[in-house]
Amino acid sequence: MIRTLLAVTAMLLRVAVGLSADGTAATYTNPVWPKDFPDPHIIRSDGTFYAYATQNSPDGFQVMESADLVHWTHRGAAFKPPWSDGHYWAPEVVKHRGSFFMTYSAINPETQLHDIGVATATDPLGPFEHRAILVRGYETNGGVIDATVFFDTDGTPYLLYSEESPRRIVLREMAPDLLSVEAELTEVVRPDRPWERGVTEAPTVLLRNGVYHLFFSVGWYQSGKLDACYAVRHATAPSIRGPWTKSEGALLETRVGRVYGPGHQCVVQLPSGEMWMAYHGWDDQGEPRYGANPLGRTLRIDRLRWDGDMPVIDGPTTTPMPVPVVEGEARD
Repeated sequence: MIRTLLAVTAMLLRVAVGLSADGTAATYTNPVWPKDFPDPHIIRSDGTFYAYATQNSPDGFQVMESADLVHWTHRGAAFKPPWSDGHYWAPEVVKHRGSFFMTYSAINPETQLHDIGVATATDPLGPFEHRAILVRGYETNGGVIDATVFFDTDGTPYLLYSEESPRRIVLREMAPDLLSVEAELTEVVRPDRPWERGVTEAPTVLLRNGVYHLFFSVGWYQSGKLDACYAVRHATAPSIRGPWTKSEGALLETRVGRVYGPGHQCVVQLPSGEMWMAYHGWDDQGEPRYGANPLGRTLRIDRLRWDGDMPVIDGPTTTPMPVPVVEGEARD
């Protein structure tokens, strides 16, 4: 028993610092989960990573767990909204006041528009319990999707999400208990560039060195290979309310013959100091759309680095890359 425990401890230590069994640098190859896992969001709690995703069955939102961001075990469904009968999309989870809060969107059967709800659990695997509808689709010209929670430096929580018509990103201040939002709405970005194809969605906010960074996705999430335009873009601001300035160029975009439509990102900050971006993407089998690609949108990760205040992504990669260093000292 003691030898077994020592062996397991040694293995976990190697995983944490990015070494293989023989002590050499370990590698991974995308996708890290080669099955449909759209709109991923990853958190870390008590040393374990948990990944959540849009449904791929009627059971509800998907959930997986991992020790290293590379090897994943699927744990089924974390939550199925009792008020909706489908379109269980883009769940995100944050830990707040000792509970896990899941924000998500789903179809309202009465209005046939997407609403944003919130559910809570005491364990990251669930079960989650429905608590409230935060934003209703009929409050806008269309539905609302892709919610994320951001805590500012003073602890104020904000809900950022995408309106479906027009597909702009907006924010509203949340109540301290995260169960409601203020009426006042602030526009963050809207699709005003040709390469956005009328879409700005999937917001992720990060505060670094006094600069607010917005990562967001643009374009069509599924398409043909000739027009696979879904991509991850970036903007900066001096405060959470803006004004936001869009950066030039994409952080992640289609690589013909390798990855199509990489997007709907999240950022994972490791204890080592490394940052990683998780996202979904289509491979080269068939067309990058449902019904034509056998795998769907698979889970992928790539290193997020910084050139001053500008982010740089090592990706989208499809060849062996150094694994994340979870604990210890980050690589250069």
